[in-house]
Amino acid sequence: MDQASPQAVLLEKLAANPLSRTGGIALYWQCSELLKRLIEESHYPAAVPLPAENELAKALGVSRPTLRQAMARLASDGIIHSQRGVGAFALRSGLVRPVGLSSLYRDLADAGQVPTTKVLVLEQVNAEPTVAAELHIPVGTPLLHIERVRFADGTPVVVTRSLLALPDGVTLTREQLESDGLYNLLRRVASIELVGGSQTVSARHATAAEAELLDLPSDSAVMVAHRVTFDSRGNGIEYVHIIYPGGTELSSDLRGTSTHAAEVEARR
Repeated sequence: MDQASPQAVLLEKLAANPLSRTGGIALYWQCSELLKRLIEESHYPAAVPLPAENELAKALGVSRPTLRQAMARLASDGIIHSQRGVGAFALRSGLVRPVGLSSLYRDLADAGQVPTTKVLVLEQVNAEPTVAAELHIPVGTPLLHIERVRFADGTPVVVTRSLLALPDGVTLTREQLESDGLYNLLRRVASIELVGGSQTVSARHATAAEAELLDLPSDSAVMVAHRVTFDSRGNGIEYVHIIYPGGTELSSDLRGTSTHAAEVEARR
């Protein structure tokens, strides 16, 4: 059985908690309090858009103007963040805000460098529990496992290990992955637009294999970014670990825009 999306679960819980029409408490206030409680209790993913206004209003049994008052209060209290053209997102302490996403492939090209890619692994696997939980998909869901090395002007700058939850019938070829950026391929091949994600970055020593791939001395330090990204419908699409060599500078656009502003730039 398919696992319900965070949006569907939230709507179901809202409908199961009817508002009081007596007692003198304004409906918009009740809406905002209920939404706040359910967002916090369910640990609603920061990168997944909340349901649309009309869906929220229907589930709550209120008018859209009343719903907008509630959303305005939540925004003022720092519970949600509105992203023009995409929707509203839940904000929670310690989580990355929705960010504009772009691929390293295009960032390098825009910087005047020549990006090339070598695909090391391209295979179908099934989602393990940890991955399934982060992508909000059922355990065992078919995923496309990709491991790549990206080069800039012939110098290795990053190793990526990705797991992609693609629509039925959609796949990517080695030739496609070695000639274009992943996010552009997702838009072009699968009509998938990634609008947000959460990311953590840590440092550790490179494994022997990573040091060889990145042309580093053994036991060199590397930075590892773990990212999970979602599309505009709230579907978990990408679970990835990105390994950068020491000396790499990471910069993130945290303005919550779905434009193609660069999220990551790698320099050596």
